[in-house]
Amino acid sequence: MSQALFTSMTGLNVAQQAINVVSNNVANINTTAFKSADARFATLFSNTLTAGNAPTATSGGTNPKQIGLGVKLEAITRNFNTGSFLSTDVSGDSMISGRGYYTVMDASGNVFLTRDGAFTLDANGDMITATGNKVLGAANIASEEASQTPVHIPQSITPTVSGASDLATKELGDLNNAKFTSGTISFLASDGSHTSPDGQPIEATITEDMVSSSKTVQSFCDNVKSAINDAISAYTYEDDDGNTQTISASVDVTPNTDGTITISLSTGSSVRFTNQSTSNFTTVCGFDKITTAEPDENSKVLSYVVSVDPEASPTNRTSLSSYSIGGDGSIEASYDNGDKMTVVYNDVNGNFEFQYVTASGVNIIDDDVTVNQNVLSSSSQLVMQLATVTNEAGLVSRADNLWSVGPDTGNVTYTIAGQMGTGTLQTGGLEGSNVDLARELSNMIIAQRAINANSRVFGTASSVMETLSQLGR
Repeated sequence: MSQALFTSMTGLNVAQQAINVVSNNVANINTTAFKSADARFATLFSNTLTAGNAPTATSGGTNPKQIGLGVKLEAITRNFNTGSFLSTDVSGDSMISGRGYYTVMDASGNVFLTRDGAFTLDANGDMITATGNKVLGAANIASEEASQTPVHIPQSITPTVSGASDLATKELGDLNNAKFTSGTISFLASDGSHTSPDGQPIEATITEDMVSSSKTVQSFCDNVKSAINDAISAYTYEDDDGNTQTISASVDVTPNTDGTITISLSTGSSVRFTNQSTSNFTTVCGFDKITTAEPDENSKVLSYVVSVDPEASPTNRTSLSSYSIGGDGSIEASYDNGDKMTVVYNDVNGNFEFQYVTASGVNIIDDDVTVNQNVLSSSSQLVMQLATVTNEAGLVSRADNLWSVGPDTGNVTYTIAGQMGTGTLQTGGLEGSNVDLARELSNMIIAQRAINANSRVFGTASSVMETLSQLGR
């Protein structure tokens, strides 16, 4: 009978463990990104009375006779299915739709994984969790080591935008915010003695071949110069006396070291552009209403360099107004002056590059962005780092919605959202708990019944032993 007591005790113990698991699941029903657990059971040793015999020519075989010695807790398994998206309307909140974990680092430099995307910014502009752990940024598209660099969004910057000094040698395709198409440019010209009438503008044609054959800004300017001067040379008009007149004016189209294009005129002459059919031609190239008085003032910068330095000029400083998170975890910071800063992935060199967008829509990328080291030390600070593991069940649960790598977790790959098997990010909300309340209550009732049944067995075995102890009286 003592064996029955101990066997029923194992049943009581594992049923209690099952209730403990259920209670933790129910307690975390509203915990962000919580993963529910299940208790799994297995048999304990069996007491073998006879091992059984094989059949012979004269007798049949016998089966083993065994009495089980109870049950044990075999495993506590996690359900890593993605929870439901819970909208919070907070732009800094995000949820991983699919596999993957955010990576965070505590004050001691220990790296943890989490599915909780409720992040905010501290006073320094570092992205942090609710408990102050720093959210790590991706160093590159795939790595076996965590970056150790937190996502950092400058709270205030002083952007300085200037033209590129090597504008003349830049290829047209490398220019920021520049688009060249064929079309017609209409303008009025004067050589000091003769002026083309307003009703008879001179027209210069920019052909598709002229654009496609221009490899550099200098060659494009030369083509535009030739087109304008040829049009002026071929132009004639009748004056009020019926005499045919020509205009002895010429222009020079020059790219400058400050990133502008200047139209220079011969002495005493002027050119005023009035109309054009080219898409984005005059507004981009600086040909918009160049006047005789100050022809250089209206030239437009074609290639830009931006210097981001909070200490450069406090009077021109602009502050962070908002930020948003992209589906790949990249951060776009918007500032009060209308400028934006983010990063883009370069498929050619495999690196992340800064992208600075001015309020006027000019895109400035990587080499043309000079960044003060106190603002951003590397472009990895503007895109979140995610991690994937070989065996999720091997992760070790920690407090504060954190996980750490365990001995059976397997390889960890650090990447960004949407790469290496990770899911994309959904912003404006968080991942909810995946606890199924109806299932948990059912498991609780089953565990309760197991306790009741094992208690009855324990009581019966105890009564039998008491009866046996009275036989000798």
